[in-house]
Amino acid sequence: MKIEITILGLLLEGNLYGYEIKKKIVERLGEYVDIKFGSIYYAIKKAVDNEWVKRVGTEKDGGNPERYIYQILPAGRKYYKKILKQYFDQTMIHFDIDIVLMFFNTLDAEQKEVFIDERKELLKNKLSEIKEKIDIEEKKKGVEKNLHLYTYLENHVKAELNWIKSLE
Repeated sequence: MKIEITILGLLLEGNLYGYEIKKKIVERLGEYVDIKFGSIYYAIKKAVDNEWVKRVGTEKDGGNPERYIYQILPAGRKYYKKILKQYFDQTMIHFDIDIVLMFFNTLDAEQKEVFIDERKELLKNKLSEIKEKIDIEEKKKGVEKNLHLYTYLENHVKAELNWIKSLE
C-alpha cells in the first residue's frame, strides 16, 4: 500500500514518468524509505490495469529507451484518498530496529556498549541531516513542502536518542 500511496500522491502533483517518480522519492525520503525501481514499475502497471492512472505520452531522450508519462485519473484520486485514510488509521508505529532490540539482551556487556555508542552516533548524524532538510523546507512554498514529514522524523530520532541514552 505504501508504494501505491507514494506513486498516486506524486502523480497528484503532476504527470511523471517512472524514473521521475523514483527520483522524487529519493529526493524527499532518501534513505527513510526503501522502494526498489522494479516495485515502482510493477505498481505503475497495476495502477494502469486498475485504471487509476493512464499513459498520456512518451518521451525519448537521446539513445535511451522511450519513457511513458503517467497521469492520475479520477478513479486514482478516489482510490488514493481511500488508501491514504486506511494507512493512516490502521498502520501501527514500528521501526526496523524493533526486531534488533527484541534480541538486545543476547549481547554481552561489551557488545551492548558498542551497539549503544554506534547507534547514538548514527542518530546524532541523522538528526543533523534532518535539521538541514527542515531548514530547506521552511524556505519552500507550495505543494512540494514536506516540513511535516521531516519534523515527524526529527521527533522520532530525538525520542530514540533520548531512549538510547537511558541505556547507558
